[in-house]
Amino acid sequence: MKSINLHWLENRSKGGYVTFGVPFKQGEKTRETQPFVPYESDGRAVTYWQEKPIAFYPDGSEKWTSYTAKIEGDGVELRNEGVSGLEAGNEITETDDAITVYNGYFEAVFPKNGTTLLETPYFNASLKVQKEMYEKDDDVEVKRIISYYGEIGTVEIEDAGRVKTVIKITGTHKSKHGDTFLQYIIRFAVFHNEKQIKVIHTFLFDGNEETDFIKGVALILKRKMTGKLYNRRIKMTGDYGVMHECMQILNLWRPRLGPAIGKQPVHAAQLAGEMIDLSPLVDLRNNNPVTEEQIDNVTKWDCYRLQQLTPDSFEVRKRTKYDDCTFIKASWGKRSKGLMYIADEVGGISVCLRNFWQKYPSSLHAEGLCGDEAMLMAWIVSPDGLSRDMRHYDKIPHDQTYYEGFPEIGSSAYGIANTNELTIYMYDEVASDEQIMQDADAAGKPPVMLCTPEYYHEVGIFGHWSLPDRSTPLKKWLEDEMDKAFDFYKNEVEQRRWYGLWDYGDIMHTYDAQRHCWKYDLGGYAWQSTELVPTLWLWYSFIRSGREDIFSLAEAMSRHSADVDTYHFGKYKGLGSRHNVVHWGDACKEPRIGMAGHHRALYYLMGGDLRIGDCLDDVKDADFSTLNIDPLRYFYRDKEQNMPTHARTGPDWSTYCSNWLTAWERTGDTKWRDKIVTGINDLKKAPLRMISGSNFEYDPETSHLGYIGESAAGGSHLAICMGGPETWTELVPLLKDDEFKDMLVQYGKFYFLSPEEKHKASGGLIPGDGFEYPYMAAALCSYAARETGDKDLAYKVWQVLVHSLAGKDKKDNFDTSVVENYFNAKELKEMFWISTNFVAQWCLNTIVSLELTKGYIPETLEEIEWADWVK
Repeated sequence: MKSINLHWLENRSKGGYVTFGVPFKQGEKTRETQPFVPYESDGRAVTYWQEKPIAFYPDGSEKWTSYTAKIEGDGVELRNEGVSGLEAGNEITETDDAITVYNGYFEAVFPKNGTTLLETPYFNASLKVQKEMYEKDDDVEVKRIISYYGEIGTVEIEDAGRVKTVIKITGTHKSKHGDTFLQYIIRFAVFHNEKQIKVIHTFLFDGNEETDFIKGVALILKRKMTGKLYNRRIKMTGDYGVMHECMQILNLWRPRLGPAIGKQPVHAAQLAGEMIDLSPLVDLRNNNPVTEEQIDNVTKWDCYRLQQLTPDSFEVRKRTKYDDCTFIKASWGKRSKGLMYIADEVGGISVCLRNFWQKYPSSLHAEGLCGDEAMLMAWIVSPDGLSRDMRHYDKIPHDQTYYEGFPEIGSSAYGIANTNELTIYMYDEVASDEQIMQDADAAGKPPVMLCTPEYYHEVGIFGHWSLPDRSTPLKKWLEDEMDKAFDFYKNEVEQRRWYGLWDYGDIMHTYDAQRHCWKYDLGGYAWQSTELVPTLWLWYSFIRSGREDIFSLAEAMSRHSADVDTYHFGKYKGLGSRHNVVHWGDACKEPRIGMAGHHRALYYLMGGDLRIGDCLDDVKDADFSTLNIDPLRYFYRDKEQNMPTHARTGPDWSTYCSNWLTAWERTGDTKWRDKIVTGINDLKKAPLRMISGSNFEYDPETSHLGYIGESAAGGSHLAICMGGPETWTELVPLLKDDEFKDMLVQYGKFYFLSPEEKHKASGGLIPGDGFEYPYMAAALCSYAARETGDKDLAYKVWQVLVHSLAGKDKKDNFDTSVVENYFNAKELKEMFWISTNFVAQWCLNTIVSLELTKGYIPETLEEIEWADWVK
């Protein structure tokens, strides 16, 4: 019997339903083998669970399996013995008009048309967005706000699981005048015997970025309200605790209410959640009975707004029901946990928006609390702050001065997306403050179930990478430096406030030592936009360590880059925008930004994350979009072509390989493998095979590469610094093509040759220059060293990696310095020389090389001699 142990990710909520992915070795899990059954840490079989394959090996065996299970203990053990699990479960019925899911507690009805997306006994759900249009005439500024309501387009059962049923709805928002604004994809996950629904909400920009500003985006829950106003209540989470108020506050001047309820004054009992009955109460001044008429004079608070308009401050404001009355300030704080709860005498609901302050501006509104129907609104984009301006930052390009791509303005937000997670909770009695905080923590830091790094390493997921090892002075130095590099960026997210609806998850490109800040305003030096795959650095760092802080930063980066940096429809579908001041601003729209490899780890670790799955689907035909915008158009404008567009072996074709590998393993469809093989066979015919180019002509219809000589637009290093080596070496055992493997070995051995040696080895085809930044090729050279047993090449790998960071005298490292009395910080920590390109590639290549050259690694720094060719 084989067993696999899994554990909760540290510093996250624990317990309850969780979906997670488990990898298996080839041939280990098939339709014929016994299922791997989850057991609690105390040995009891898990009652509620389901599984499904989400990736396959070429032989059809399962590569990754998705599990959803309700776990109560400290972890899970998967055993391949017997069959266990839930015999009953969610009941799903479908008619022409609706899909209905009964989970044992409530019935969720999903209509197939109209504007109501979901009906339950507790609430109905719908969508709303607001567009702001701006006009200025001399000194008169006019802003028009237009409301749009979500109309249902398609409704489908995306996951018919018995313990977790997912309904996917797509559509757009329509105004009362018939025009539309912002497409949406929304998923509702209903869990068996749970009074909660998970919501994944995606909106996609389809407006005109010059005129259509996003004023608000909301999920609206409508709930029937019954009972006395003094027994209706609202709760919301702040930084540390809960704010609790009733719609009529019974802390009165007169009548003076009594006697005590239990041992509590009436107002204290009200705030403790007791249902107040006036009939036994008297006015303690005269012992006269208290009447409803007297209480009717008590202020009726009808509307509340929790407004997180910056990452460092929120306000609570409230108002009576009258639109022409003011909102008053009720409270304030720094970073709300993003949950609001409303209730009456028979129950209540709450909604929690994950990353509430991280993706500011966000708001939670409650209206109609004193009427027959209340609305609880989760504003993913808050209407209380400035609208989201989608325009570019300038009217001219800065390709000559600030490293922007081409001499044209290419800013376009059309087709980008933003995804947010919400959790809706349902209650049959007054929820305690402790329950509210627990629910907020569960929604804000949802549980994650993981295998150990050692197990991932044993299975061999995601190619070649090393486990942490400090057994020698050199290895300890390398591990310590990688830890310092990550800790620096983790701190920078907070220190530089890299938060916001469009920004959260991205990091900056290059530092400005003179201004003591990043080059946030200098063209291509601003946002990173996956340049040189910091995503792979972070995901490899996580799977080898299991650290929650690394996971959280990697998750945020993958979700950002998958949605914001990539186009999901339109002429650029599957492409992304190169690094720029504005995330969608650069004129270079290229496949590498949306590469499947950026988010593949998140997809599998989370058991087939459905939104990331959308994004993986969006990029599998990204090569066709280069027919609309050739990545090398400025290099071949006046030259005749035999094929309709171009592709460099890297980062273009290497990205296609990543996209197609992911599509192949997810679907088992060999047409994606065949596309990869077609390109490999074309490269076999090139004079220098993988070394040739890297510019090629390309035909998306046939997947053929056309050799056009030895020319590398932007430099030969671009072929190996965007995830290509990691993808190609992972493909080798899957394709079982010895020549392809030999091509990679040849490429790796070639990169570290001197210019003279390159010129000679290429038969004079290559002058030898252009192969810059050798540390970016360290992983590929390590692969060549391992496959050929070349100790000298392995030694060169460590010459390159050590001296690229430590310098000739081996004194430099990732230490920080302190700037005192900086503009907004008493002490600002900085690395004055820092470039994310260097950090991401150095750490990634070090992680891979530690694995591939083990046995050839010097023990100390002193053993590694300086070489003049290391730059």
